Amino acid sequence: MMTPREWIKLLRGAARPGLTGTPVIEGGDGLAWAQRFRDGAGHRRAIDPWLLARVLRVKRAEIREGASEDRTQPWLGVWRAAEAGELPRLERDDGPLFPSLHDQAIEVWTEGELCGLHGLGWATGREPELTPRLVSAARWLIENIQPDNATSHPWGVQVFATLGSDDVEADMYAQTLLHNALAGLSEPDVLSALILWDGADWLESRIRPAAGERGSR
Repeated sequence: MMTPREWIKLLRGAARPGLTGTPVIEGGDGLAWAQRFRDGAGHRRAIDPWLLARVLRVKRAEIREGASEDRTQPWLGVWRAAEAGELPRLERDDGPLFPSLHDQAIEVWTEGELCGLHGLGWATGREPELTPRLVSAARWLIENIQPDNATSHPWGVQVFATLGSDDVEADMYAQTLLHNALAGLSEPDVLSALILWDGADWLESRIRPAAGERGSR
């Protein structure tokens, strides 16, 4: 099992080929790139501006919104709360974050749970009292959902990596999320690469608590 610093190096290394030529790696006008962002299949999701704003360190409100039909997805509320430094409204106090999703296809609600977990991890930075809820949601996923039931997007990999420092099942969950993002590919798709990079940023934020200090690039 790896240390957080080893995970940071691994996530950055895995993400870098998928972000080569982008402002994340090369610098430049991150806002303009975020405005025209599409994934490898030409899709733009409601969550994309939130992720892009965090990774590129631009104002999310200045980025054009994603697909309008996705605005009601419950994990967006967790990301909004994380951005605002507020406590998110969750459907339960333990276990899965979004039971209301579970009448949908397993790929949809699994990715929703993982995306919400990813955002909740950032919310714990300002609201440490959310940490037990973060752990509860991650443990529920480990016990109930195989990570390969979702798409190949490695949402929340950093949370499982952190828990994996003393839990082999959490470590394997993180390893599987990373593996799925790279399976059969020479590099991750651009959305997965952004998720991995943001995961490394989160890990760095936990081991470098000094206010205003930026992670290494």
